Amino acid sequence: MTDAAHACWYCKDADPAVCLANPAHPSYNKGLIFFPERVAKPGCPFCDIVAGEAPATIVREWDDVIAIVPHNPVVEGHTLVIPKTHVEDFAAAEYVAARTMSKASMLAHRMRGPMNLITSKGAEATQSVFHLHIHLVPRAENDGLALPWYSGRSRKTTVSVTGKQADATEVGRSVGRAVRAARRRETGH
Repeated sequence: MTDAAHACWYCKDADPAVCLANPAHPSYNKGLIFFPERVAKPGCPFCDIVAGEAPATIVREWDDVIAIVPHNPVVEGHTLVIPKTHVEDFAAAEYVAARTMSKASMLAHRMRGPMNLITSKGAEATQSVFHLHIHLVPRAENDGLALPWYSGRSRKTTVSVTGKQADATEVGRSVGRAVRAARRRETGH
């Protein structure tokens, strides 16, 4: 990819913002058109970091992705991999998500060792910043770091759903409530 001027294959517009802001456009919010200009969302903390308007410890930078140390890393080496273009999550723009994942994979390969690669879509899935970001979390045996669905302990959290036929949304809500309750018990909050 180059920093060549944007020329949309569909509408022939030179401005990528026109393409991505038009819901009738086939690439609307899909990130399928490369453009050197950055789409930033005002007030987004990751867009502010990319723009140099907020502080961050940069681990690695590419033309389209940046890797930083999070404000509160859960373990040493915890890294966030973030596209420089604002997309809400990994399902909002396949091309941007794929490029970001590619950079996360390269970085993980260089970091070596066991690790989790974690990303979320939606508040119910623990997403707290609505700009795609991938967590690379180095792991060690018995490190005590719990994932939402497995704490590394023998005690498991059970979920009960009332009624004979459980709606998938209600099951998801029940699981979310159980996970939050387990976290509160573990952290004492």
